[in-house]
Amino acid sequence: MKKDRFGRARVLSTAELDLLLDALPENHRVLATVLRRTAARVSEGLQLKWRYVMENQLLLTAPTTKGSARTRTVPIHPQLAAELAAWKRVANPENDPDQWVFPGRNPGEHLTRRGFDHALRKAAKSVGLVGVSTHTFRRSFLTSSSENGIPLRAIQSISGHRSLGQLSTYLEVSDQAKNDCVLAGA
Repeated sequence: MKKDRFGRARVLSTAELDLLLDALPENHRVLATVLRRTAARVSEGLQLKWRYVMENQLLLTAPTTKGSARTRTVPIHPQLAAELAAWKRVANPENDPDQWVFPGRNPGEHLTRRGFDHALRKAAKSVGLVGVSTHTFRRSFLTSSSENGIPLRAIQSISGHRSLGQLSTYLEVSDQAKNDCVLAGA
């Protein structure tokens, strides 16, 4: 689906993200909200256990991060905290800290990347969004943070990128920002 975007997931606006999330089934919607509000990779979200979901932060452990590089802590957005609390009552009524946040069909397994990707593509098609992939949430979060003036080092600490150069490949620059740059230049 990304081929027309030169291998890059589309960055969505807040309205487009809301529209897409509303078209997803509940378990996939909650996972998409985690990805949207934390800039986590889909593999990090899928491998999340309840023990790593705290009142005001998520812990993305080294074994789940890309290259098993390092553990990082991400503050939880209030909307995400409310959604996770409601989801926990459904997905983990016995309050088992070792339970997957997004359980799969088979006992002891988490939701698969393929299952989430299928639901996401179906939802995107139903609302007319093209170029959407599981990485859309990560790119949208990082780009929005940058556009809102959040310092790049702060964004980097959330994303887990080792360098600002790596992070910069995720940031899309709007036509308006380019125009503003040209008009502000000497």
